[in-house]
Amino acid sequence: MNSLYMPKDSLIHSLDPRTKMIFVIFVVISSFILNDPALQLLLLVALFPLVLLAKVVKPYLVSIQFLLLFAVLIMTVHGIYNPIGVTPVFEIFGGLTFKYESMVYASVMSFRILVIGTAAVLFVMTTHPSDMASALVKWKVPHSFAFILLSTFQIIPIIAREAKIVMEAQQARCLDVKGSIIQRVKNLVPMFAPLFIITFMKVHQLSYVLECRAFSRKGTKTSLRETRIGSLDYSFLIGMLAILAFEIYVKLFAMGSLHLTTDALLTYSLIGTWIVFGFMIVKFLYKQLQGKIGGAN
Repeated sequence: MNSLYMPKDSLIHSLDPRTKMIFVIFVVISSFILNDPALQLLLLVALFPLVLLAKVVKPYLVSIQFLLLFAVLIMTVHGIYNPIGVTPVFEIFGGLTFKYESMVYASVMSFRILVIGTAAVLFVMTTHPSDMASALVKWKVPHSFAFILLSTFQIIPIIAREAKIVMEAQQARCLDVKGSIIQRVKNLVPMFAPLFIITFMKVHQLSYVLECRAFSRKGTKTSLRETRIGSLDYSFLIGMLAILAFEIYVKLFAMGSLHLTTDALLTYSLIGTWIVFGFMIVKFLYKQLQGKIGGAN
């Protein structure tokens, strides 16, 4: 399938795409309402059971690695160099000091990225692209716009697949892709021209297919896949509404008396991101070492 959708038999997959769209909007709003790092961390942890229910733990962990790298950079750089910092928390080698105010700001930004990224990944992996387009049409979104959005979700995996095919073809023509990082970047240049040509050919073919199916013809259009909001969706929506009301209450009336963020929480969060980043580096180096051993054999 030309999308990031992971077909599974789960509770999250059975939800209507419109419910999951509202869920993503709810998570985005919640991440901005809750400006306390402890509450944002709590929101991030609360999303993990949904990932488990969706049965997409492994692909989720693979997809979230790039966002984790951003979180590490933000928490490290802002924690040291952000000018809003005043109160020292701890010092590392070279006299670099992490300050409380800077770490609070960095933690809020990092957790917000991870929270929104988790919701987005969960939505994409549990929602069939055709269901999403059908749901948008039911929301009176123009059919052409729904198709553009559907194509956006599909074009990235298509390009990734074609890039892999082009790379394998170039390797068959003795292109070295196992040298240093600089050499690898240089060797990527011969991929761009055929990849662009293939992409434009795909788009050209798609335009022919659309015209053959009377895409530009006006009138009511039907869909092979139909979506319907059921009792489970209403329960999910009511739960989100209740949580949102509680968050607004906390924001307006209780934020002054809540002091959940501590130096220890900020420090452990920072060290935790470093540990995860270190694990990613070790995993990357291990794969590189395996590739070199396999190539040598």
